[in-house]
Amino acid sequence: MKNTVVVAGAVAAFAILAPGAALAATPTTTPTTPSATPTTQPEYPEGPLTRITRLLTVAPAKALPGAHVKLDFACRTRGPEEEVVVQSAALVFPKPGNYAAAEVQDVKPGKYRVTLHCGPETSTVPFEVLPAKKQVAKVPSGAPQTGGTDGPADGGPAAAA
Repeated sequence: MKNTVVVAGAVAAFAILAPGAALAATPTTTPTTPSATPTTQPEYPEGPLTRITRLLTVAPAKALPGAHVKLDFACRTRGPEEEVVVQSAALVFPKPGNYAAAEVQDVKPGKYRVTLHCGPETSTVPFEVLPAKKQVAKVPSGAPQTGGTDGPADGGPAAAA
C-alpha cells in the first residue's frame, strides 16, 4: 500500500510539473513582430521634425587669428519665429545673419565650439585657434654691417688725406 501511494504521488507530481518544463524548454520558432509604439513627437504635415538637413562644417578646422573660414550647413525653419544663429567665442561674422564666412578673432589659442541653432535643434563642431606666429627681431651681433668697404675703393681724394 505504501508503495502505491508513493508511486501515485510521484506520478501526480510529474503530471503537474512536466508540461510546464516541456513548454519552457521548447524553442519558439514563431517570429516576433514588433508592435507599433506610440511616438511622443508630434506629426508635421511638412515632413519630419528635423530642421538641420546638412550638419555644420567649418573649413579649415584650424586657423590663425585674422584668418577667414567658411561655414557650410543647411537649415529649414518652420516659420519666422524660429531663428537661425551660429555662435562661437572664436569667430566673428562680418554681417549679422550672414553665416557663410567668418573671421577668426584674436583669442587665446585652443579649442572652441561653433554651434548652429536652427529653431530648437543644434549642431556643434570643434574649431581650433592656432597660436599667432610672432615676428622675432634679429638681434645684431658685432659691428654694424653697412655693406661698404673700410675706405674708398678707387683711391679718391679721401684716400690722399
